[in-house]
Amino acid sequence: MLKKDSTLKIKSTRTNIFKVSFDEEVKDFRSKDGIAAIAYFFYNMLILYLFGLLIFKTRIYSEFRTYSNISNDIIYRFIFYIPIVILQLAPVFIFAKARKQGLRSLGLKKDKILKSIFLGIIFSIPFNLPVIIGAINQEGKILSLTNLFFTFMYFFIEIALVEEISFRGFIQTRIQGLIKNKWLSILVVGIMFALMHIPFQIIRARMPLGDFIVQDSFHLIFTFVIHLYLVYIYTRDNNIISSSITHTLIDFIPSIFI
Repeated sequence: MLKKDSTLKIKSTRTNIFKVSFDEEVKDFRSKDGIAAIAYFFYNMLILYLFGLLIFKTRIYSEFRTYSNISNDIIYRFIFYIPIVILQLAPVFIFAKARKQGLRSLGLKKDKILKSIFLGIIFSIPFNLPVIIGAINQEGKILSLTNLFFTFMYFFIEIALVEEISFRGFIQTRIQGLIKNKWLSILVVGIMFALMHIPFQIIRARMPLGDFIVQDSFHLIFTFVIHLYLVYIYTRDNNIISSSITHTLIDFIPSIFI
């Protein structure tokens, strides 16, 4: 009997490892939540497109830096991007409050934060270990302590946390009010996540849309796959911290070597 119970426990553990399961409240989201998720996606696309125009088609970025008298590129970037973070996330919190959906419905939870951080670090290893080994072999130097701090904060707050709240915490959960099939909804949001990177990057690349998609096709596919990976991480504990840490470290580690 003991052996049978142990076998059942092992099978149960394996099942939980591969299970992708959102919080129960996701089942309560309705079509209006799904419509809001899609509307927010297009809003986000527009904001990023306009921000790209501001950065690459005007002199505001360089002129404001001269006015601010901030000599450090990394610190200046961090400060300049703060308004775009507010513009991106404001609709999420406004909608959640209007619908009386708490912060937990966005994956923002206080409980078991250390576990979420640990999970985030562990799941980043497959991506970062080769980078670290390569840097060690090439005797790569690391950024200064100040630049390390602001680079980390940039990738954590202004890239990872924004995208995780937007896509894993908000769009992915709410869209299930429209797309009831969980796996189909994950694939659809994966495509949306990949497309979201186009508006800003296409202006940066200064290329026609068709040429950009062809040239950037590998990155777009990789971004789609990363969404699947981050959804899996997020659903380990349905805490946005875990996927945010993984997301941050995947972007941060390659950038610290000079």
